[in-house]
Amino acid sequence: MKPTLPVQLNFLQKAKSGLEIQGKMPLKHLKRLCEALLSDEGELEAELKFGKAGPIPYIQGHVTAELELKCQRCMQSMHYTVDNHFKLGLVLNDEHIEKLPDEYEPYQVEEDENSRLADMLEDELLLALPLVAKHDFECSEYVQSTDSEQHRKSEVDSSENKENPFASLKDLL
Repeated sequence: MKPTLPVQLNFLQKAKSGLEIQGKMPLKHLKRLCEALLSDEGELEAELKFGKAGPIPYIQGHVTAELELKCQRCMQSMHYTVDNHFKLGLVLNDEHIEKLPDEYEPYQVEEDENSRLADMLEDELLLALPLVAKHDFECSEYVQSTDSEQHRKSEVDSSENKENPFASLKDLL
């Protein structure tokens, strides 16, 4: 069983020491994420590696979670799996952001203060959500009926189109 992740850490200090942690966190601790979910049940799992690449402190991570969203087609519950890898460059201000290599996403921290680990993981999960949540299959009765109606109409159109539309012109010549 994986341990529970700490709520707060000094990200810059942990990057200097090269901390590697893994653990779980209940989804109900992520208030902004829970607003987009149907249920706050469950937990996320994360593996985080703090380090430095030259002068750049970073967090390399992997977060997974099973989320319950509302399908925007049928308005029913659906499960959505997040399996996200990320690499964050820890920056103190906008000047540091400009100097950050492209392989890092900027994450702003305060120099001698603890940062909320839950906030950082919540941001990563929010970014991984689909723009429009929908099942992988045709779940809506409306979509199914529209598709079958279009299929019937295309069958009728194809049978009508078998006759050459220019056949009547042949008689004029």
